[in-house]
Amino acid sequence: MIPNANEREEYLTIIAPTAGEAMAQFKARGLDRQGYSLASKIGRHQFALVAGGTGSELFSGNGMFAATYRRTVAD
Repeated sequence: MIPNANEREEYLTIIAPTAGEAMAQFKARGLDRQGYSLASKIGRHQFALVAGGTGSELFSGNGMFAATYRRTVAD
């Protein structure tokens, strides 16, 4: 769904050691009541932070599960 000129998409990604913990946060945080829905598959990711042209591995390079949720809100 493409938002119209008066709307924008917002994303929230929850990172956790297990898929179950990432999914449980959807309910615990009341994301459904805030209009969020799952944006894509939940899966294991590697994370790196890039700042000033230099990158560093997050979480000691260990894979973590990421669940990304999205909602459309009025501007």
